[in-house]
Amino acid sequence: MIEQEKAEWENLNRILMCHGLKPVSLAAPQSCRDTSDMIVLDHQSSQEIRLALQMLVEDTERQQKVMQGLMEANRCLRDVVQLEQGPASRQEQRANDLENVVKNIKAKICQLEDETIAKACQQQNQVKELQKEQQASRVKYQQQQEKLQEQEEIIARLQKELRRVGREEQQRVDTQNKMFCQFCRRAPKSLLDQRRCQQREGNDSLCSVAAVAGS
Repeated sequence: MIEQEKAEWENLNRILMCHGLKPVSLAAPQSCRDTSDMIVLDHQSSQEIRLALQMLVEDTERQQKVMQGLMEANRCLRDVVQLEQGPASRQEQRANDLENVVKNIKAKICQLEDETIAKACQQQNQVKELQKEQQASRVKYQQQQEKLQEQEEIIARLQKELRRVGREEQQRVDTQNKMFCQFCRRAPKSLLDQRRCQQREGNDSLCSVAAVAGS
């Protein structure tokens, strides 16, 4: 599809140059680092612009053919007037006919010019709309990038805070366990209490090892 589209642009550029117009410069998006002064088109927009340019070229060719036909008719009328040497009334009539022909020619030329200008303005408006859409897409993309970065920073900060709270909580539990064991060692009421204190100390050592491995 890309090769076909490229070939259609090349064919259109040849037609434009044949009519003395500048060709449309094409560039692959991945080969351009700075696209600030370029217009990025999707397949549909590219096809619509090519069609509009082709119609403009066809209208120009039609206008040139009409002009040539009118000029030829004008030349024939002048030849007829020069060849015929009739009465003054006939010459005046032919002059009036020639003047009418000239008026018709001017009217058709003005009509063609108005149609060409209207189509050119329409195409220019379409290009401006495409530029506005591209600019809006860039702004939206930048906003999304900034929002994503803010969310990543918040997640990182929360993860750091969670690890800090976890360490503080583990230290608090370790401190409570040590204080409890010290209290048990100082004033054991029975053999059963001593065994419970020793068991508590063993659990405390296991928790400390687990805490070190987790950090």
